[in-house]
Amino acid sequence: MKPFAFLVVLLLASGLSFSQSHAIRITDITVSGNQRTKDFVILREVPLAIGDSLHVTQFETAEKDIIRNVTNTGLTNFVDVEFVTIDSATAVCNITILERWFIWPNLIFNLRETNFNSWWESKDFERIDYGFSIDDYNFRGRKEKLSIKFQNGWTRKIGINYQIPGLNKKRTLGGGIEIYYANNREVNHQIRFEADSVFNKRDFLKTKSIIQEEIVGKLKIEYRPRFLNIHRWIGGVETIIIDDTIRDANPNYLSPGSTRSQFIYLSYGFKRETRDNRAYPLTGYIIDGSLDQRGIGLLNKNDVFLTELKLTINQHLPLGGRWFFGHGLKTKTTLLGDPPYYFQRGIGYGSNNIRGYELYVIDGQHYGLYKSNLKYQLIKKNTIDLKTLFKKFDKFHYSLFLNVFGDAGYTVDNLNAANNPLANKIQYGYGLGLDFVSYYDLVIRFEGSINALREPGFYINFTKPI
Repeated sequence: MKPFAFLVVLLLASGLSFSQSHAIRITDITVSGNQRTKDFVILREVPLAIGDSLHVTQFETAEKDIIRNVTNTGLTNFVDVEFVTIDSATAVCNITILERWFIWPNLIFNLRETNFNSWWESKDFERIDYGFSIDDYNFRGRKEKLSIKFQNGWTRKIGINYQIPGLNKKRTLGGGIEIYYANNREVNHQIRFEADSVFNKRDFLKTKSIIQEEIVGKLKIEYRPRFLNIHRWIGGVETIIIDDTIRDANPNYLSPGSTRSQFIYLSYGFKRETRDNRAYPLTGYIIDGSLDQRGIGLLNKNDVFLTELKLTINQHLPLGGRWFFGHGLKTKTTLLGDPPYYFQRGIGYGSNNIRGYELYVIDGQHYGLYKSNLKYQLIKKNTIDLKTLFKKFDKFHYSLFLNVFGDAGYTVDNLNAANNPLANKIQYGYGLGLDFVSYYDLVIRFEGSINALREPGFYINFTKPI
């Protein structure tokens, strides 16, 4: 061997030996503060095992990963991780959590509009769901979710939803079941269009009797081989029955001229997530996509046959100090079939909105939506001990963010463009916002915006912007 080559090998070997001598072995991992949650549920989120070795430079990353994973279970309000060295070669990982309150005998009070602001425009108290549900977000202490619902109001609904994230010992396989029956006396049956005075508003049909019924049964399987990736498969049967009144008002509400739609629903989805907090992320990203099939020609060959592809990509970046930037892209495309009106959901529903267009809906077969936020943290996360009688509500945290935002979107409508003037055009909105963030995933957003129609507006929302 040449002298130079021999020296290189010697240096590499020496470096390896030096590096290994500074590795610290984890001899134990403990969990405390979990009054109801089983230890193995928390340990499933720890990317370490007893016997693993970490270098000094890896401890900070390991701590952040554990806090992120445990926080995103939705079981905790606070997570603390501490590595305690036993000697120069070994250490113990101690995880301390403050659990949330899990069992909620909820009084249902939901506004049956696309968002709070569109409901506030009409202030129609008949478009409110009310009732009672029992929700356990940590059933049996195993992170299982059980919900039993009895709902009245705009939509009458009775149903059960049971999600089990750990079907096998390694907790890599999960499953769930959802069954419900719902009916309505009032439905949004088309887009309202009246020349230049009213456009892209939902039009409602109301009677004194039931005019729409839904019966749904679904099974879900999830596979989570590691911490960040989830594969999901959903299969089920959906039945939708409408009155002649709806069919006469909109013959394409379901399949042309039909008052009944029954089909098999199949879906495959994949999600990869590194966000630090699902309720209000500041770092990390999420990639979430699905391929959905409604109808395969078995139950009714003349019924709906619809294939849709959906994709969401969001990224959140710390810029240094108190500055943060977040942006995201959300798309839907209809690959096969012309969707009846019942299945046309474009921009303007839930989080699929352009800020500044809270009072509008833009239905279509395809859409693309881009959202962005530049944030400044006015008040860093502050924790207060409320000293109540209930420990799970004692530690209260809050933070406040000032942000500048800009959104843009485009909806393709090849079926009803004449009555959908905001479709097939680029729409955009921009403005300033103030976000209040607290525990139990509480987010309150106050936003002033201007849209492409040059309409100013002030809106209140209760979910994260991106």
